[in-house]
Amino acid sequence: MNPLFDIAIMTNNYSHDVATALLAASGATLWILSRNYPVSAISEIESYFVRIYQSITRLATYALLWILIAGVPRVVFYKQYEWSNMAGDLQVFAIIVKHVVMFLLVGTGLFYWAKLNKKVKYLKLKNNEVRR
Repeated sequence: MNPLFDIAIMTNNYSHDVATALLAASGATLWILSRNYPVSAISEIESYFVRIYQSITRLATYALLWILIAGVPRVVFYKQYEWSNMAGDLQVFAIIVKHVVMFLLVGTGLFYWAKLNKKVKYLKLKNNEVRR
């Protein structure tokens, strides 16, 4: 194959891993922020939380989209670039388990993200009423 194509596929695969880590870090960051959110926060803190939420959500959305986009060539060229002969067919089972776990984590994250989105909508509505 073409060496530039090889580099492109390897770069794609690494960027897929980075996007996965970025998605996980985004979820963990929002979870930590929401767990430490003060019960009686002033409107400036509420506005700051909403802005942080929106920024992290945008970043996580891009990461998730890149995971899906970069995953296609990764799957197509897996045997050529990542297959380990020493691991043999056991790696197929390991990949299936890994993806089941990842889908569960992403699904759980989306569930909690939706719950947090309701809180953010409430805070936005509340702050808009306070500013009037």
